Amino acid sequence: MIAAVFYFLYWGVCFLGTGTDRKNLIGLRSYPDEVQTRVQSDPQLGQAVPKAKSTAAILLSNLLLFTVVFSVLGLALKSVLGLNNYLSAFWYFLAFGEGLGLFDLLVTDLLWWRSTKRIRFSFLPEKKYYQDPKKHIESFWRGIPLFAAAAALAALIVTVL
Repeated sequence: MIAAVFYFLYWGVCFLGTGTDRKNLIGLRSYPDEVQTRVQSDPQLGQAVPKAKSTAAILLSNLLLFTVVFSVLGLALKSVLGLNNYLSAFWYFLAFGEGLGLFDLLVTDLLWWRSTKRIRFSFLPEKKYYQDPKKHIESFWRGIPLFAAAAALAALIVTVL
């Protein structure tokens, strides 16, 4: 139940982070390459494209983010969730994180993202440009070890504190 609520809150954040060209620029790296190229060469939007971050920087920031989120959740609900030792905490956070990754891929990326008009840039409204799932699938694969590492760290924090 807690995971389902969290997953839909996560989707809500994704929803609120889209809807205008400026908002959509923030997540430009998750767009198909052709869309990225067109946005970067657009006379107006091209100048507003955020500076690219390295994959390592993105992974480290996500590791920190999910370690903090899992730790806060675990500390707040430690007794309710039965996180009374490292292994129980690790398995809970691992299932929680990998479930989030799968939810993000299937629901957010493959069902909603590819169909909604909110993620389309105003100068490129045709749905066909946004259908390639390659970036989303790559992100899912990168998320597997990321969530495992966040689960290990959060389990340690929850167990020690």
